[in-house]
Amino acid sequence: MKPLAMIPWFPGTNCHHEMARAFEASGARVEIVQYTKLLNHTVSLTEADLVGLAGGFSFGDHIRSGAIAACDLVWLLRDQLEALRARRIPILGVCNGFQIMVEAGLLPGDGKIGDHAAVLDTNLSGRFEHWTQIPIYFRHDGCVWTNGLDGVSFTLPVAHGEGRLVPAASPDYHVVATYGSLAGDANKSPNGSPIAGICSPDGLVMGMMPHPERRIDKLRGGEQGLAIFRAGVGAVS
Repeated sequence: MKPLAMIPWFPGTNCHHEMARAFEASGARVEIVQYTKLLNHTVSLTEADLVGLAGGFSFGDHIRSGAIAACDLVWLLRDQLEALRARRIPILGVCNGFQIMVEAGLLPGDGKIGDHAAVLDTNLSGRFEHWTQIPIYFRHDGCVWTNGLDGVSFTLPVAHGEGRLVPAASPDYHVVATYGSLAGDANKSPNGSPIAGICSPDGLVMGMMPHPERRIDKLRGGEQGLAIFRAGVGAVS
């Protein structure tokens, strides 16, 4: 049986169908789960082989991007998050999904769930940046989602208002994606940070601001984004 990828849907999430298509094209079954079903335990994330947190504007980005969704995960679904960790389930967060991960303490991923060690802050430009393509440079560093991509670069779209990782540098960051060069170039970043994506120390949880799910079709900019989803699905197949 194909592995099951679950994608929680929060009010304001709007990239879940694109992420679902990417997982399906990579060989997974997909279930998009309304988050209230998680809260009332109709469905549990523990049933998943993979979890994807999609982009959008969960809860209207009130307080901070991803903050309210993260509070629900930490305070109401902590048992499910702990079970995912215990079962070593790979988790991918894209854009708002990455913001939720950071707010929930899933990333940088070196502490307890709920510990808040970083934030994705407002772009230095002070505005929402929407670039149709920007070169992203990847490294493996033990991350299941970038397996086979060490030293590889390809273009992806970005679209966010809060994507600048703060603090700017930390020994806790396992950087697996950068803007501009493999070393990272803040001057070629849409938000002022050279970091496009980080992974947890165990290699299972990755968050990134660029949108790989928007590059899965030859007729819509190319299929390069599928490499990330295929790596994740391959890790549990």
